[in-house]
Parts: sequence; C-alpha cells; structure tokens
Amino acid sequence: FTKAVEFLTKALQIKPDFIEAYSNLGIALQELQRFEEALISYNEAIRINPNYAEAYSNRGIALKELGRFEEALASYDQGIAIKTDNADAYSNRGVILQTLQRFDEALASYDQAICINSHYADAYSNRGNTLKELQRFDEALASYDQAIHINPNYVGAYYNRGVALQELKRFEEALASYDQAITIKPDFAEAHSNHGIVLKELKRFEDALTSFD
Repeated sequence: FTKAVEFLTKALQIKPDFIEAYSNLGIALQELQRFEEALISYNEAIRINPNYAEAYSNRGIALKELGRFEEALASYDQGIAIKTDNADAYSNRGVILQTLQRFDEALASYDQAICINSHYADAYSNRGNTLKELQRFDEALASYDQAIHINPNYVGAYYNRGVALQELKRFEEALASYDQAITIKPDFAEAHSNHGIVLKELKRFEDALTSFD
C-alpha cells in the first residue's frame, strides 16, 4: 500500500482532477491506518464530484476508525441517498448505529443490506450481533446460522453463535460452535477462553484448564 500511495500521489501531480486516483489513494491510506489523510483524499474526490457515492461510503469507514461516529453516519446517509442499492453502505451504517446503541435502527439498516443482497454474510453476522446485544438470542442464532450457511468458514459468526448459545445455557452446542471457530482459526484466544468457561460450567475442569492454557 505504501507503493500505491506513492504512485497515486504522482498520478495526481500529473492530473490533479483524477477523481478515481483520489478515491484509491484514500483506500490505500486507510489500509495504512492513515485515516486523517484518507479523509482529505475522499473529500477531494467529493469536491470534484459531489455525487460520488463510493467516496462517501469509504469516507464513512475512515470517520468510524477515527471515532467520529455521527459524521460517519452522515457520510453513509449521503452515499445511500445517491446510490440507494449499496448493500455495503447499509451494513456499515448498521455497525455505526449499533456502536451508538441505536439498535432498532441498526437492525433496519442490516435488513436493508440483506434485502439488496440476500447472500451478504457480514450483514447477517452483524445483525446477529445487534440481536445479541438486545438479548434476543434465538433470533441472533438464526442470523448467525444464515451467515454460516453463506460462508461456512465465517469464524466470527461461529464465535458469536457460541456466545449466544452460552447465554441460553446450551453449553454442549456452545462448545461445538467454539470448536468450529478454533478449527478455522487455531490462534483465536477469545474462543479458547470462552471454550474454557463453558467447560468449567460443565465441571470438566481439566479440559477447561487446557483451554485457558
């Protein structure tokens, strides 16, 4: 990404109104966690073309990373107003709303993303996370199951599914879900830890120690 920044910067020196270069430069800077600089690049793209929906959506990601959640929300809303079928923007908007604890609005945003793209595993998984926050664990499980059906290697969905099952005291199923997460990602420390907590609940103390270790 450092090389990409270098080449895109040179391209903009040659052609200062190269809108796609500003957008791609923002993405590269974002990958390097240079979020303030990424914002400047997205703002330039929007200045050249105020109807550039993708730049608004990417700008929302940078603002989220900077903890500027209300501004991120406004940026997603602007992008969606221009391009109403942007499933990514709706899903990312849902994450912001969830962070702001506006859970019903977050669910509506995820539902809209899924309506646009019924195979959107991230939207189902994020929707599950919001339902989990609302302690609607059975509904959360259904959402995680949908995410896993679409992407059988979705480690985060297996993990969060395990958390929901743990809350429902369905411990054997929770163990199986954590096992799936660990199989996919053997160094997933949180999954090993929760696996140990469930084993402790089942009074399998030696096994629990192994998980904690």
